[in-house]
Amino acid sequence: MLAQRMKLLAVILLSFCLGGFAGRGAFPLHGASGAPFDGYDPPVKATVEKIKPSAWVMRNGKRFDLSEGAGIRAFDSVQTGDGGAVTLKFIDGTAVDLSPYSELSVLEVTHTPEASRFAVALTTGGAMVRTGGIGLRNADGVSIATPKGVVKASDAVLWVGVGGGEEVVRVEDMVSGSRVSAYNSVTSETFVTTKPRCAITTDAENVMRVVELAPR
Repeated sequence: MLAQRMKLLAVILLSFCLGGFAGRGAFPLHGASGAPFDGYDPPVKATVEKIKPSAWVMRNGKRFDLSEGAGIRAFDSVQTGDGGAVTLKFIDGTAVDLSPYSELSVLEVTHTPEASRFAVALTTGGAMVRTGGIGLRNADGVSIATPKGVVKASDAVLWVGVGGGEEVVRVEDMVSGSRVSAYNSVTSETFVTTKPRCAITTDAENVMRVVELAPR
């Protein structure tokens, strides 16, 4: 009798695993287009507010076309092509506008009472960044990695451009008491500014300069 019960229990468990559990999907996965795909689905960190084709996201080694309202997750790489542009709104209110021929990867975005950090990587192209809640809470909380180093900002509006071996950090606006810095990993130099309307440039030879911009 015990052997029969154990056998019946094994059949029920096997049916549940192969049918109900796998069929329903314990972890429903969806790409940017809403289509399911295999692999772990990290939490959503941003949404697409505006889009101008061509633009897409690389996720888990697969490409998905973007549309307004699509969720952008940790470890996603958002890319734009010829004439493409994307506006991303992150969970803390930070907004990022990507220019054509750009690539932005989401590394870490955490906005909780215990931790506040925003980390992305701009491989190429341009990104206009308007810092949100993380920049208000943490002076070095907004971090943008570039091929040459790292840009950090608090409560500011800045444009970061990468291309042709050169990089530009253009500060469009900044709240009093805030700061923007650019670190060069090759020379270990760090330039810091607390002034709006200035630019930190790094040329192909890794020479860094601060340039004053004309007032608006």
